[in-house]
Amino acid sequence: MKHRIAIAILGSLVLLSSCGVESPVLPEPYFYQGFLDRGWAQYAVGNFSNAQGTGALDYFKDAIDCNVQGIEGFVGAGWSALFVSDEWRLADNYFYMGIQLDAGAFPMMNPSESQVQDTMWTVFECLHKDLPPAVLDPILELTADSGIVWVADSIENIIDDDPIPYRFQPFASDPIAMFIAANGFSGTNSVVDSIVGGMIYLTTPQAVMDVGGDDYYVWINVDDQINYTFRTFTASGNETQYSYDALAGIVMLQDIRGENGDPLLGAAAAWGLDQLNSDYAFGLGKDYVGLETISNVQLKGTAAAVAYANQAFMYAWFTCVSEGYGTSLNPADPGFVVQLMAVIEEMLNS
Repeated sequence: MKHRIAIAILGSLVLLSSCGVESPVLPEPYFYQGFLDRGWAQYAVGNFSNAQGTGALDYFKDAIDCNVQGIEGFVGAGWSALFVSDEWRLADNYFYMGIQLDAGAFPMMNPSESQVQDTMWTVFECLHKDLPPAVLDPILELTADSGIVWVADSIENIIDDDPIPYRFQPFASDPIAMFIAANGFSGTNSVVDSIVGGMIYLTTPQAVMDVGGDDYYVWINVDDQINYTFRTFTASGNETQYSYDALAGIVMLQDIRGENGDPLLGAAAAWGLDQLNSDYAFGLGKDYVGLETISNVQLKGTAAAVAYANQAFMYAWFTCVSEGYGTSLNPADPGFVVQLMAVIEEMLNS
């Protein structure tokens, strides 16, 4: 009985299938590599996203859905998202995942720290040319317990009101991008001149504080708290071209996003990429090689531009000089800021 029922059911299915019902036409399966190929093909012609879901970003998202461990899908999605403003907020995530999968760790961290100036300059070291140790040490010994009435009043007559250059080392290792350090006591900001060998070089302006009805000259003082935010860069040693391209994309993204970008991240990515590959070229050795023409000089120029936009003019100049540009500029020149912009434009157009 069961066999007869089964035969009857099969027979009815055969009859139904022959009653004019057409077989569905299934789309060709592209799989991971197929989506990558179509993504880069659309990227090459400038079709980054469309309502039909056949733009570069759309295909790269499909590639990620096919293989969440596929590095190239995230790199392609990140670069495509640069051209789709509604996707900018996700571009950082794409680049992050690409580097994480490729290198095993994201190399950049965003520390915020505070340090307190100690009495003998062992934390913040004064580099002023007119204050060698023979001058400074006796003053410091006399002011060790002076509190807010400190060395600035003793040295003001030596250096007048000149800004004082300092250097210090953050607690976190490998600092690579920083714009300012804020004095929590006087409220003044010290601009970063350069970062060399893990040391932060900065210039601190003079300020005058009213304490108990008396004026005191201050720069970075004994017991003052200095607050700062910076970026570190620690490579894993496993970075490949995918990480290089993702870092380059991070630089471009922070500039594109303007005031909504992370300028320190953009600067750190440019400096970090330069450390990893000083002869960077987009897509080298990959199927998408040559789809972008961008060099380390242009990326450093972009990093200088985001620093400039945040009025970190000295750090921007330092970034230009690292590529051999703007070496003849003089910060004391009244036209320095305008000249610096011209140098940055030259780098961007190189």
